[in-house]
Amino acid sequence: MKNIPSTDLLEKYINGKCTDEEVALIKDWYYSLEGEPDHVSNLSVFEEKLLEEHIYNRILTNITPEVEVEQQSAEEPVRRTGFRPWYAVAGIAASFLIFAGIWLAQTGRLKDNTTINTRAQELVIITNNTRQIYKTVLPDNSVVWLNPNSQVKFPKVFDTRFRGITMSGECFFEVTKNPKQPFIITSRAIVTKVWGTSFRVRDNDLSNSADVSVLTGKVSVSIKGDQKVEVAELVLKKGDVMLYPHQKAIYLVDKKVLKPETENEPAMQIWNRVNLTFDNRLLSEIVPVLNSKFHVHIKVANERVNHYILNADMSGFNLADVLEAFKKSLNVNYEIKENNVIELE
Repeated sequence: MKNIPSTDLLEKYINGKCTDEEVALIKDWYYSLEGEPDHVSNLSVFEEKLLEEHIYNRILTNITPEVEVEQQSAEEPVRRTGFRPWYAVAGIAASFLIFAGIWLAQTGRLKDNTTINTRAQELVIITNNTRQIYKTVLPDNSVVWLNPNSQVKFPKVFDTRFRGITMSGECFFEVTKNPKQPFIITSRAIVTKVWGTSFRVRDNDLSNSADVSVLTGKVSVSIKGDQKVEVAELVLKKGDVMLYPHQKAIYLVDKKVLKPETENEPAMQIWNRVNLTFDNRLLSEIVPVLNSKFHVHIKVANERVNHYILNADMSGFNLADVLEAFKKSLNVNYEIKENNVIELE
């Protein structure tokens, strides 16, 4: 096999910035790979999924939106764009998996604002160091959205008896149902057993309380003891609190009290899946719709952004999906702030 091209050159090729000579060099190297190890064939299905997810996000970040710019005024340009579904671009990520394998072999890690470490005992650690919501898929195809400064830890292969993960911060879960393999979440102060599908857990070292809020399905919450969860069964024990949709359990750490409440927090509305379609609509017209649907306050920091025009079918999206669509299709960034404020720029 010929010498591996540099990471910078591979990135230039992926982004379509190579000269004809550099393209020829890449192709010449690629054809020399026949019969050689490809650096990714030995990865597990889950490792491939993690790798492809991150390469997909990297590619999306570097894609120039298909836009038509019309000058409305000297200060107010109009950007028109159609939203490209995730699956239309995922194929691009898959097609570059072999380059990703070489890239990963050279760099030793994935470079972005979210750190992923795989320990010798095959434990995956994901920490969201950004000011945005980060989505990841677990080995059982359950989905976790990590709020800023949150972390999840889980094995690359779940135990056959139960699916156990640990977390800190604030995470929203959509769990794949499997009664034969219960889903157990351990955080600083509480243990959450999943009997249903979607819910939020908040538990971190900086707060004197922890809480679980259910959107759909049902979960049970118990106070975390000193003993480890050896056998995970969906059995309601004395002191456990069972929660159903629109219910919430709060644990007061100093008082060691776990109590149920009715969930009426507006912040939970961002996880509702809604059907939204926008046909040649200004972003300034779309933002009030989102504020009403998700009970948030979206502020546009850059007035120019208000004049972008969007065509999009966002059926089944929650707010995190919508914001990610804006980020990728309009090249609009966002930041999560306090009191349900989201700033677009």
